[in-house]
Amino acid sequence: MNTNKISYNKYVAEIIGTLMLVLVVALSGAGLSAIVFAGLVLAFIVYLFGDISGAHINPAFTISALTMKKIKWQDAVLYICSQLIGAGLALIILKNIPDFKFTDINALGGASAWKIFMAEIVGMIIFSFGFSAVLYKKTTKSNAGFIVGMGLFFGLLAANIITGGIGVLNPAVAIGSGVLSWATIIAPIIGALIGTWLYRFMVIGSFCGCDACCGKSCDGCDTCKKSDTCESNSSSDAVSEPVIVVEEVVEIIN
Repeated sequence: MNTNKISYNKYVAEIIGTLMLVLVVALSGAGLSAIVFAGLVLAFIVYLFGDISGAHINPAFTISALTMKKIKWQDAVLYICSQLIGAGLALIILKNIPDFKFTDINALGGASAWKIFMAEIVGMIIFSFGFSAVLYKKTTKSNAGFIVGMGLFFGLLAANIITGGIGVLNPAVAIGSGVLSWATIIAPIIGALIGTWLYRFMVIGSFCGCDACCGKSCDGCDTCKKSDTCESNSSSDAVSEPVIVVEEVVEIIN
């Protein structure tokens, strides 16, 4: 019974976290102030929900975590559904705010769709480095929110500089804030995949998938993939690992 409660908690955390992020981004307008607020609220969300769900709050990162076997596909689907629910709730709230006007993506900086597409990829790669630094424990737990928030800040800043005024880096935010186009949906996913796998390569030294289950180097990759230990560890990966890795409960109890 307790396990089911924890499972529901992590999905609710993704809904609330995405709802918060979309509302802050949409209501903060555009420009540098919006970028600062986005980074701050994401840092806050990571500290709030990191231990519960891992605080993905972004379908692109959930997809990246799935490709690296850091999350089971069933959880990945439910995470993305939760994020979209959060974005949908934010969209409903925004539509019912008097005099609120959604940003016209086509009017921002006069950037073409392909320019926005490239800006989203570049910005997302930068953002992904912050996400991955926490994933691979290159920063302390106490600094996790700061690192992820700064990753979003610099990623958005780069995207805004390229386009002259637009950066989203999150398909759920694009949907919830009305800044929706094929570029703001597809490009963040591509950028997240490139960024997280590139960072993984820099940390591990290869694109081998062993670290997802055994943590072994690529020299033992074939053995790792075939071992029972690997399969067991892979299927029991904690969903929260992509952002904040919680200490083993057994060790805490002992």
